[in-house]
Amino acid sequence: MSTGLRPPKPAYKKSRGNDTLTYSMRIIYGVFMDALMRKETISEKLGVSLAAVNNWIKTAVIPSPDVQNYYSKASFDHIIHTLENTPDRLNARANRSLQNKKEKCYLGISGKKRKKVLDALIDDFEKSNLPIDDGVLALSFALLRSNKLIKENWQSNKCSKIDSLLSDWIIKSGNRDAVRRLYSQYEIPNFDDDILGAFYQSIQSVSQKSNTGSYYTPSKLLNEIQVDPEKTILDPCCGSGGILLNVLTKAHNPSKIFARDIDETALRICFINLALFFNDKDIPVNISKQDIAVNNAEFLSSNAVNERFDYIITNPPWGSKFSKKEKDAFIASYPELKTSEIFSISLYNSLKMLKKTGELYFFLPHAFLNVAMHKNIRNYIFNNDDKIVIKLLGNAFKGVLSECVLISIKKGLGGESVTIQNRTGDAWQLPKKNIVPPDYMVSAAGNNYDSLLIEKIFNTDHAVLQSDTVFALGIVTGNNEKHLLDKKTEKSEAVFRGKDIEKYMFLEPEYFIEFQPELYQQTAPVEYYKQKKTAYRFICDKLVCVLDHGGALLLNSANLFISKKYPMETIVSFFNSGIYTFIFQKKFHSRKVLKSHLQKLPLPILSSDTHQYIIELYNKTFVNAHCGIECFQNEIDEIICKYFSIDKSQYNYIKGEI
Repeated sequence: MSTGLRPPKPAYKKSRGNDTLTYSMRIIYGVFMDALMRKETISEKLGVSLAAVNNWIKTAVIPSPDVQNYYSKASFDHIIHTLENTPDRLNARANRSLQNKKEKCYLGISGKKRKKVLDALIDDFEKSNLPIDDGVLALSFALLRSNKLIKENWQSNKCSKIDSLLSDWIIKSGNRDAVRRLYSQYEIPNFDDDILGAFYQSIQSVSQKSNTGSYYTPSKLLNEIQVDPEKTILDPCCGSGGILLNVLTKAHNPSKIFARDIDETALRICFINLALFFNDKDIPVNISKQDIAVNNAEFLSSNAVNERFDYIITNPPWGSKFSKKEKDAFIASYPELKTSEIFSISLYNSLKMLKKTGELYFFLPHAFLNVAMHKNIRNYIFNNDDKIVIKLLGNAFKGVLSECVLISIKKGLGGESVTIQNRTGDAWQLPKKNIVPPDYMVSAAGNNYDSLLIEKIFNTDHAVLQSDTVFALGIVTGNNEKHLLDKKTEKSEAVFRGKDIEKYMFLEPEYFIEFQPELYQQTAPVEYYKQKKTAYRFICDKLVCVLDHGGALLLNSANLFISKKYPMETIVSFFNSGIYTFIFQKKFHSRKVLKSHLQKLPLPILSSDTHQYIIELYNKTFVNAHCGIECFQNEIDEIICKYFSIDKSQYNYIKGEI
């Protein structure tokens, strides 16, 4: 299927035979350099990775650069225009950065009447065609006027902190009269519910919130956090101040409240919210624009590192969009972390600002506990005697697919274990000695009994997949509509997706492909597909795999590995057992089966005779159809249970859990 990307005739071409420009082209290149657009600019403009752009070039979704890594302005504009008007391609990459869709945010807003007020405010804003910042300013006027913090006929002045804020703000607006009129007829009482923040969230597009990792923190997640009103408190990623509104009391000393963010509009909202909360237009809170994730040298040289706070409570951005240059700078600035992930850096810097007896509360994605890329920040946190509690919150954030946790760290209170608490309130202890290198993973199982079973299994002597085990990904065509066929042809062969894999078998193929690896965005070496291998579902919350002898091709939702030493018949038999799905779910809590997960699964150390017995039993079951799968799996489960000392009641519990 054509993508429609047929740009105007390129202004420049490479000379044949090498990548250097001819003399005449170098002259043109020099004269028109300002008109040329770097290939990297496509990724920056569309909010996708440079790898995605390179793959689009490889698969002919977009044309190759006109000169070296540069496009003419005409070519560049055509590419951007076409891709921005081809949402299916961008959405197929799970890319939310171009979505203009808006979602109303009611979090913190209770009662039908209050929600109707918010609906009306949003509707009137959309009709006004004002910029977002002006809409927030207009609502700020209405809220402050309704609650007597500014006069009915307010005029620009510097009589109070609120007056100064509004005066400076309205000067920057090019729509002053429209701003003053927009909500002039509204009377909006203050319920301390951050209706201004909910409005700001609602009038931003999905792309704006996705790019900054900005999402509202539900108030119910903050109910158990108690703050001493005479102690200092900092929210370093405060947004509109929703967290502060829910953990502070009216008795708190405002001069000991600190709020920081990089979003100037959000900071203004935060100040207004706190002024309304304390009913004080000269409130002495400390609000400033500051980036908690600045590079390490800047952070160490700033006043921030010399400040110490009793409480630090925040929900840092997750998955904020950064360019490759910015990511490289983060990694270079924080070699001890070796990550560009914003929440890890925010947590690291926040801990430096915590008093020796301070308390920290951070909302983090569940992946923080067990994904290898976060191992260094985990090592930093758990390699001490602080009291640490991790609450498993599930899918607590609207619009965010990732499950989350709340980690609390109380300095100087000691503790040899980490407390894990699930959503029902059950809690158990994970010894810190069990959080070990190389990845320092935290096994946040579902309850204490799960944790004990997992600990028992992993404390039994075991093998793991060896370093010489080959792992490979399925084919990424870059354009399935073009390359996948729904009917077999003379030149095509079956290609299997993750959903085409069941335990021990492939389903009938729904798609075929005329295999041409050089045309695809990504393939493993051809010989990996063509030899004996274990294929498994990649997007799945359980282990589902099949041993393939027939050289099956795999699409990107199915991956493969080839074990050199541990017999693959044994591996497939074990991994398809419910016992291993239990281990996978309780240890890794993931909807993706990653290479790092498979490499850590405990494999029984068996005699060659036992391996041979399993291989013969496997062949009788699946080659000669001697007995049913259920009968075979029961025998395999008996071997697993015997090795890991899993008794009958524990086995029945495991089966009930999966």
